[in-house]
Formats: sequence, structure tokens, C-alpha cells
Amino acid sequence: MGCSFQKLSVSSYSQDYVTSVNPNPDPSNYVILRSLELNGHLLVTVKYPNCINFEGHKILLFQDLTLDQLESQGTIDPHFSDNKKFHSPFARFEPTMWGWSVAETLMKTL
Repeated sequence: MGCSFQKLSVSSYSQDYVTSVNPNPDPSNYVILRSLELNGHLLVTVKYPNCINFEGHKILLFQDLTLDQLESQGTIDPHFSDNKKFHSPFARFEPTMWGWSVAETLMKTL
């Protein structure tokens, strides 16, 4: 049995991002469905209408960020990025009630 380490998704904040053939969520086309700020961290459920997996829902956890700061950024890319101009999540969770619960539990320990 083999393993494959193909790069299937990439941050739009990365130089490797190709918009014409990229199946990734559009970071400028989103709706924040739910949010929680706790211990200086931010947990959000974001829906990306153009994304097909999990009906476009992503649960993202950000460090040292408020909802106002995230929204003022203008875009939310659900992928991890080292680009210092944009806040990117430090963790993602399965977009289910269970995933939200696990993320919230983690937030309480940080």
C-alpha cells in the first residue's frame, strides 16, 4: 500500500495559487455562519458557496484574533499560510457538531 503526498489544496495567499484551475474555496466569497471568541482566540464556521466538499462549510480556529479583525481583512482563506499580511487558521476541524465541540474544547485549554 502506498502513500501519496500530492498538494491538493493551497492557500490563495501563496504564490502557488492558480485561480483558473483551482478547486479551492474562493476566499472573497464566504458567509460566517457561527463564531465564538474565547481566551483571545476565534472559532468560526464559514460557508464558501463555490466549494463542494462538506457543502462548503469549514470550521476554522484562529489565534489571537477577534471577529472584527478577521472580517476587516476582507477575505478568509481556510488554508494554512505563512503570509504575514493575512490571518490564517492554525487549526481546522471537521465541519460537524462534533468538530465544533472538539474545537471549542481545545479553545478552553489554550
